[in-house]
Amino acid sequence: MKRVLVLQFDRYDPPGYLGEIMQEHGVEWQAVYVEEEAIPDPARFAALLAMGGPQHVWNHDQYPYLDKAVNALRLAVEGDVPTLGLCLGGQLLANAMGAEVRQHNGTPIGFYRVELTEEGRRDPLFVGLPEYQQVFHWHEDTFDIPQGAVQLATNPHTRNQAFRYGSSAYGMQYHIELTPGMMNSWLLDAPFHSEIVKWIGEEGATRAVEEGRRLYPLYREHTRIMFENFLRMARLIS
Repeated sequence: MKRVLVLQFDRYDPPGYLGEIMQEHGVEWQAVYVEEEAIPDPARFAALLAMGGPQHVWNHDQYPYLDKAVNALRLAVEGDVPTLGLCLGGQLLANAMGAEVRQHNGTPIGFYRVELTEEGRRDPLFVGLPEYQQVFHWHEDTFDIPQGAVQLATNPHTRNQAFRYGSSAYGMQYHIELTPGMMNSWLLDAPFHSEIVKWIGEEGATRAVEEGRRLYPLYREHTRIMFENFLRMARLIS
């Protein structure tokens, strides 16, 4: 059985809930910590998953290993390997496809809705969702939609939330991988909590925790629907 290749850019952002879903379905996956490990040829895998991280796409001098990730994403798209990029992973996919990635005018942190565009509502990745998806945001940067790609989701805070390039390469500006433990760690543990307070204040941080407790079940439901659709597109589950 072919596996899912997971590109991981930060120790604190593993596949998380997505890994649990894959394990539940008996889908094998291989995580590669890109800063320290060579990236295998994506053509050997049934799908590619690129996770998030604090790095900035344009800062290749500081993070030279991002070039390896961009090349792997480009090879995956060229080889028609179903690809899903989350937050930094989505920015790297946009960059690989020639789009600009730049600093955002704000730093959304917490649980948000993204609204599906008309194309998004028709896309097989979002089948079974309502006209929106409950997601988690924590990003300082944002991407343009690559030329030839289709915008799939938006919201008032960040216009470009999701796109599809070709038939099966998807870039998302948001996170869908949080487990309860990851959510608590990101929102409550040092140094994450102090970083959140820096961007959205103590009141905003408290609100993010409260919304997390209230909205996490819906977030989890929407994540499962979308990610199982992705695994079906990769012919890993029926």
